[in-house]
Amino acid sequence: MKAWSDRVRAHAVGLLSFVTAMLAHATSAQDAAKVEAGEGVYRTYCSPCHGDNLVSSGQTFDLRRLTAADRPRFENSVLNGKNQMPPWKGALSNEEIDQIWHYIRATVGQ
Repeated sequence: MKAWSDRVRAHAVGLLSFVTAMLAHATSAQDAAKVEAGEGVYRTYCSPCHGDNLVSSGQTFDLRRLTAADRPRFENSVLNGKNQMPPWKGALSNEEIDQIWHYIRATVGQ
């Protein structure tokens, strides 16, 4: 009886590992799609001031300085504007702001 329970346990562990890997792959694919979409939104709306590939000319905030913990600050600045930056509330959807954030975080991580 012990051999049977050991085989069941081994299969359960294997199945759990497989499911975990599949979920990680699906999340990675979703994140990759957000990053790609975010790059397009960034190029359209953000790059004229913040620079191509997040490389600022020094006239505006360097988005590469944002950390993962800065998301609320980022969202507030995008929606409500800050200093020279106009508010984008109503011009950008929450989804587009999320995509830009994913693009920034993926680019900073490189």
